[in-house]
Amino acid sequence: MDNKFSGILGVLGLIGAVVLYFVLRKVFPSLATAMLVVGAVTVALIVILVVVVLFFALRKPKKKDGPAADNDVTAVLTKGRTNLTELRRMGIRIKNLKVRKLNEEICVIIDKILRALKDQPEDIPRVRQFLNYYLPTMGEILLKYVRVEESGIPAETVTQNTIAWLGDIKTAMEKQYANLFDDDILDLTVEMETLTLACKRDGLLTGEGTPLQDGGRSITLTL
Repeated sequence: MDNKFSGILGVLGLIGAVVLYFVLRKVFPSLATAMLVVGAVTVALIVILVVVVLFFALRKPKKKDGPAADNDVTAVLTKGRTNLTELRRMGIRIKNLKVRKLNEEICVIIDKILRALKDQPEDIPRVRQFLNYYLPTMGEILLKYVRVEESGIPAETVTQNTIAWLGDIKTAMEKQYANLFDDDILDLTVEMETLTLACKRDGLLTGEGTPLQDGGRSITLTL
């Protein structure tokens, strides 16, 4: 009801201003002109004010960089380090030498992965599964193995299965570590090829071609 009443008053006010303008135009032409100028300026200022308010109200907040992003990376790596520490503590409790050795070898690889992620935090999204599932699950499995081992119950089969399982996990961790450098290897190959072709184009290199090795592939650069 109040909004409707306010709208009516606004319309009446506008009509009154128009009527006043035409009256002043006949009686005091100069005053009517001044009134028109003031009214136009007022309307323009109101429009500008509305546009500015709408701009700031509808503008999407920018994603936070800097400290916030750094804190996210730190939190992820800290969690990974915590899981790694638990695996190493578990290794101290393991009695079987083969199991203990495999666990330590895996921990070394995990440490390399975490160091690589610290240097290249942009790769963290690629290894979310490794950080959020592989590490904590491995810790839970080893904890159960340690409990069985410390119970004194003969568990030859469990030990052999654990050794085989750790062998598979070691292979998987090595592959995970290597995957972090796939882009670097590809970029290195492309950049070497590009630079060599540029040198040949400028007459700095001659010959049939310059062989490069990309994994198992052989690349020959020619003009």
